[in-house]
Amino acid sequence: MSQTPPNKKRLSRTDWERLMAEYEASSLTQRAFCEQHELTYSSFGYWRKRLRPSAPATPQNEPLFELSALSMGVSHEWRVELDLGQGLILRLK
Repeated sequence: MSQTPPNKKRLSRTDWERLMAEYEASSLTQRAFCEQHELTYSSFGYWRKRLRPSAPATPQNEPLFELSALSMGVSHEWRVELDLGQGLILRLK
C-alpha cells in the first residue's frame, strides 16, 4: 500500500482546482508542469479528468427531431453511404 511520503503534503480538491487553472493558463506540457510543481503525472491526470466539466449529452443549442420512416413501396431495403475522404467509404445496408 503506497502512502504519501512524509515530506509531501496531500493536496486538497481546492489545491488541485487552483493547479488546473494554473496549468490551463500556462503554455507548458502536462509533464513539464508536473515537474515544475513536483506533482506525480498520474495524480495530475486523475485530477484533470475528475475536475473536467462533463459535456452535456446533447448540445443545448441543437434541437432534436425524429425522422419518420420512408415509404419505399414493397421493398424495405435501405442503404446509407458516407464518403469519409481519402478513398474511404462507409456503407450501411
